Amino acid sequence: MRLLMTIGLTVSALALCAGTAGASAGIEAVPETAAPGDSVTLRAPCEGPAERLEFTSRAFQGVPSAEVVGGTGTVPVVVAPGTQPGVYGIMAECAGGSSTETVEGELTVVRGPLTPTPFGAPQTGGGGAAPESGPPLLATVSGAALLALGAAAAAYRRLLRRAA
Repeated sequence: MRLLMTIGLTVSALALCAGTAGASAGIEAVPETAAPGDSVTLRAPCEGPAERLEFTSRAFQGVPSAEVVGGTGTVPVVVAPGTQPGVYGIMAECAGGSSTETVEGELTVVRGPLTPTPFGAPQTGGGGAAPESGPPLLATVSGAALLALGAAAAAYRRLLRRAA
């Protein structure tokens, strides 16, 4: 049992290390798929000493930059209106220090908004209360009969205990 636990912990640790090493190798775009006009957050690492990251891509306008904090820079960008659907490369360059590292990533641009746009008023039904299910007298009489039956059963049980 100990051997199985040791193997499981070792495999988990290796998978975690491999997952973080692969994730820090490039630019992370969240979400990975966006439409023109949508906001996307870009995140990239700088391994050497750098003050900022400068991102470039044909998918957005300008050269947004992010301050490097803890070896990582994060910046929100907007996909340029009129950008055609396709996969666009993103490049980040570490700047403001002795590092000349560049990091690459991708962003997929799709046509139109990813979430449906609501149209008109919500369709929640005709309004009003639910139709009546029967006279309230029937419910009252049924409840009273069950209460009387329970009281009679309790009295009968008490009578049997005293007789024994």
